[in-house]
Amino acid sequence: MSEKQNVNLALWNRVAKSDKEFLKPVSFGSRKFTAIDPQYQVREVTKEFGVIGHGWGWDNTTEFIQISNGDCAVVAHVYIWTKDKANRYGAFTGCRTFYNAKKERTNEDAPKMAITDGLTKAISHLGFNADVFLGKMDGNKYTADTNTDF
Repeated sequence: MSEKQNVNLALWNRVAKSDKEFLKPVSFGSRKFTAIDPQYQVREVTKEFGVIGHGWGWDNTTEFIQISNGDCAVVAHVYIWTKDKANRYGAFTGCRTFYNAKKERTNEDAPKMAITDGLTKAISHLGFNADVFLGKMDGNKYTADTNTDF
């Protein structure tokens, strides 16, 4: 049986391809990858399952962890559900630096960013934006006008 015929991959195959309008190349030193706009992801999941809170949604817990160098990290454990709140899976964890001791700076957006990281990862496990998570949009393929499929 081919992959397209496999009913277990029906959702994955429908949602795997990303609209390049909502992708951007990111560089952190020598590390390069493609990032997805999280609001685009939420829109795509809503398109597939329905209005958030009715057809899909998430719950999360957050914790703050003191690190020995004085930094503080915020960790969000995100659980996602589809169709019915009983159909829940996760946790997918996102983490951000909340307080940087060396710079004596707090990142007020860190809790939100940690939740977004966990949510993005949870959504990816359903197959959303699989082309990005499989690395198919990185490098020359990402910038090529002829890249219409992965």
